[in-house]
Amino acid sequence: MFKDFHALLKHPILFLSLIVILFLPVIYSAVFIFSMWDPYGQTKDLPIAIVNNDTGAKIQDKEENLGERVIKKLKKNDDFKWEFVNSKDAVKGIEKGQYFAVIEFPKDFSKSASTMLNPHPKQMEMHVKTNPGYSYSGQSIGDKSIQAVRDNISLSLREIYLKKIFGSLKDMRGQSETLSDNLKKMQQADVKLANGSQQVDKGLAQTQAAVPPLQNNPAFSQLILGSNQVTNGLNELASNTDKITKAIDKSLKQTDSLSFDEANAIAISDPVHTVAHNVTEVKNYGQSFAPYVLSLSLYVGAVAFVTIYPVDKRVGDSRSAANWWLNKLGLMLTHGLLQGILLSVFTQYVIDIEIANRGYFTLTLVVWSIAAVLIVSCLVAAFGNIGKFLAIILLILQLGSSEGTFPIQLTNHFFQSIHPFSPMTYVIKALRESIFDFEGSVPINEAIMIIGAIGLAFGLLLYFAYLGRLNIKNIRLNTRDLD
Repeated sequence: MFKDFHALLKHPILFLSLIVILFLPVIYSAVFIFSMWDPYGQTKDLPIAIVNNDTGAKIQDKEENLGERVIKKLKKNDDFKWEFVNSKDAVKGIEKGQYFAVIEFPKDFSKSASTMLNPHPKQMEMHVKTNPGYSYSGQSIGDKSIQAVRDNISLSLREIYLKKIFGSLKDMRGQSETLSDNLKKMQQADVKLANGSQQVDKGLAQTQAAVPPLQNNPAFSQLILGSNQVTNGLNELASNTDKITKAIDKSLKQTDSLSFDEANAIAISDPVHTVAHNVTEVKNYGQSFAPYVLSLSLYVGAVAFVTIYPVDKRVGDSRSAANWWLNKLGLMLTHGLLQGILLSVFTQYVIDIEIANRGYFTLTLVVWSIAAVLIVSCLVAAFGNIGKFLAIILLILQLGSSEGTFPIQLTNHFFQSIHPFSPMTYVIKALRESIFDFEGSVPINEAIMIIGAIGLAFGLLLYFAYLGRLNIKNIRLNTRDLD
């Protein structure tokens, strides 16, 4: 069983090569994880060009230059590396990759904003240039700067107009209160006039009755009739004034609970505050990407192992497949075990990724490391160099189907269909659950059992691969004897 170990000691170069290969997953993981450790936390170094050609305009009786207003706010913002340049330098910079986005405010930027309450408002235009061909990921991050500037402008405009509208509403309420007070005084005066007019009516009637010549006088009768009409009109005016006053008072009572101060305008201009509650906490991009990189690095290490070590060759005179299988299996298990432990220790204490469940994390890496070695070794033992090619094909299929980067729902139908059959699918799920402490669609213990079952299956198939090789060799020997 230990013939392969003894053979290694007789070949120091091969032995040292296997020692070096043990560190390959570590090197692979370190390079990838450190290179993408926290890109979103470094956006302060991502240059974004700002060009202000805005000439300003009068907005609600006040001179405003929205371009300058935005620039003042951006100078206090360190989310990105804002660079304030002219149009010529901006175009040259975006083409050469000096800037990842260019945001330009045209001459009529503020003028367009001043038309928002006009019968025919003009939509504001903010000119944006990006160069995704130079760096698509950089451009994608740069898009956030564009959205940030757009939100800043929208917020500023809402504040300007809402302050004006709220100020007008506040003035209107004050004027309505004054009108209500004046109408009440007017209604009181109308009542007094109506009462006085009634007294005049009575006096005229008494005079006509007391003076006989006036009783049949048409002119005097017409005077009495006119006086009565004046009295009725004054009574009606007083009644209508009272109705108008009550209607205004009712409207004012409805707005008593409403406030139209500047603070209210600012609150309505940005009414929603998002309170986020995450199920898990991710420190940085490197931590979130680690499950994919770690699982991939161990498979790459397995491919390197079969490239250096001749898993399809017998050591000594192993006449039985079982003997051949046990000799190779011992070395494969040892290599897989050491490779998994080494990567686990390095990830936890050198890369320093925060891991919620270290036991499950290490167990997942060790089980997958052994399984990956057995998978690749089985393919090579069965098919020789063609097996190495098949191992690479299997790797490529797993890259697209294991949901290591984007959600599987965003990939095409082919990769979605093979997703459940990809070993790395369960490795990545188990590593994510051990790092971030949650139970996903496949619980971590089930995922580890699936990985172990895959490794066990290929370990058994490895025996039949060696058995097949021995049978083929025996057939060839028998054929030579017959010749």
